[in-house]
Amino acid sequence: MKIETNLSNIHQIAQQNKDINYAFRTFLQEQDSDWVDTIVHRLNDEITPKINCLECGNCCRNLRPVASEKELIKYVHPAEIEKVKYAMAIQCKHLQGNACMIYEERHEECRLFPYMDRDAFASRFSGVLQNYEICPIVFNVVEALKVELAWEKKQAV
Repeated sequence: MKIETNLSNIHQIAQQNKDINYAFRTFLQEQDSDWVDTIVHRLNDEITPKINCLECGNCCRNLRPVASEKELIKYVHPAEIEKVKYAMAIQCKHLQGNACMIYEERHEECRLFPYMDRDAFASRFSGVLQNYEICPIVFNVVEALKVELAWEKKQAV
């Protein structure tokens, strides 16, 4: 499988796949959760090393703000908090180019992103889709999962 890292392509495909992905979500919820998690974790382990996050940095440009000021202050300059409190996406104040300036001390949410190693993938797929269009890792894992589960063939039936 070709790994897609072009953010414009990912965004375009994500827009085209909206209905397909919501149908895929329904399909996933009908599957054995542990089985899906096993496949997703393996795909994540295969795909993640093939993607250089320093060539992207898109997650840090598209943070989904947390509502509390205590959490927001980690990512946003204090003067900007009220403006971004309800924004869909903001750029992290620690991003320089595509690199995190506090990488070794980065916040827990940043350490955990893109959350592909977590369990209950099928039940949290709506949240995964929020990252599908901004993160090449998430995009490629989801697309590889569709191939592995022969989703296109099942959809045609």
